Amino acid sequence: MKKILVYGMSDNPGGMESYILMAMEQLKAHDIQMDFITDFPTIAYEDKLKEAGANIYYFPAKGKKLLKHWNGIRKVLKAHPEYDTVYFNVLDAGAVFTAIVPKLMGRRVVIHSHNGDTDKVKLHKRCKKLLSKITDGFVACSKVASQYMFTDKVQDEVLIIPNAIDVDRFALSQETRDRVRQELGFEDNFVVCHIGRITRQKNPYRMLDIFEEVYKRDRSARLVYIGDGDITEEVTGDVERRVHEAEKNWEEGAAKGGYASEKYTPHIRMLGVRSDIPDIMQAADIFLLPSLYEGLPIVAIEAQAAGLPTLMSTNITEEVGLTDKAEFISLEADDSVWADRILAHKYRERTSGIEAVRLAGYDKKDMRQVFEKFAGML
Repeated sequence: MKKILVYGMSDNPGGMESYILMAMEQLKAHDIQMDFITDFPTIAYEDKLKEAGANIYYFPAKGKKLLKHWNGIRKVLKAHPEYDTVYFNVLDAGAVFTAIVPKLMGRRVVIHSHNGDTDKVKLHKRCKKLLSKITDGFVACSKVASQYMFTDKVQDEVLIIPNAIDVDRFALSQETRDRVRQELGFEDNFVVCHIGRITRQKNPYRMLDIFEEVYKRDRSARLVYIGDGDITEEVTGDVERRVHEAEKNWEEGAAKGGYASEKYTPHIRMLGVRSDIPDIMQAADIFLLPSLYEGLPIVAIEAQAAGLPTLMSTNITEEVGLTDKAEFISLEADDSVWADRILAHKYRERTSGIEAVRLAGYDKKDMRQVFEKFAGML
């Protein structure tokens, strides 16, 4: 069995981490075992990876001191000469500062781009050419992600691996929908859902502003916000402020006889990291993703498989629009425009999107051929 080292698992179970789990399963059929190297203290799905027989090696993060970071990865590779390929799953070209070590140690470097833009623009532009130069195998989740990460010279060499999912997990279930809505206390509410890392890339404050406009028009609306990230504390504080203000307005309105006497319930719920994403999507009525940029967001594919109307910013590649319920709206448009489109879906009949997602090539069961090519690259 061939063994490769994989870099890119963070401590948050997001789209990239879900892809890596899927890739691990697919590559087993080609007699390839994925072991992991990480500069996070812990990583997502750690128990599941270990149960599958994967080894995990830890080394210091770049932010702790670059020399310690380099020395940490060097020690792992020196102690394990069996890894002749290191497979990097990355979000920007700054990853070259990690990938350069295995390259200098004579290992094969495979880079997989999972993003379509970055906040670290200057760093990315400065590193892009060098990253392409030291890379032996080029992979991307979409054409946008490929053009963003790699130079024009190597575009013909890039293997596109769609962010496939297990579509059967998103089959419609009224029983699941009723159960989760009852657990959340949202039986009679119009539920808007957002799932993603709490980072500036996902445009959290704009999303909250859009939802506030929806809530002004429809007091039954509720936002379910799932995820964690580097600005969680900041965004949580903003949500608490909004909830407090809404409760105050509710109480004032009730005192004047403007609202029903029942107690106000928070219109925004932050649920942190969850492992039951398919169930949450069953409970929701619409999915909202006003990102500043993406590579190809797995969560949008999942939402469409679950039959959810999926409203995304035009900054997201249209490659991810797989069903007739996918809609792209400019971030230049006013919040009222977004609210109009969200509420237009309130009474739309829920139908499965599984067949459309499968036909578009995003069912992991249909990934055999692309992973045959990928296995040959490794």
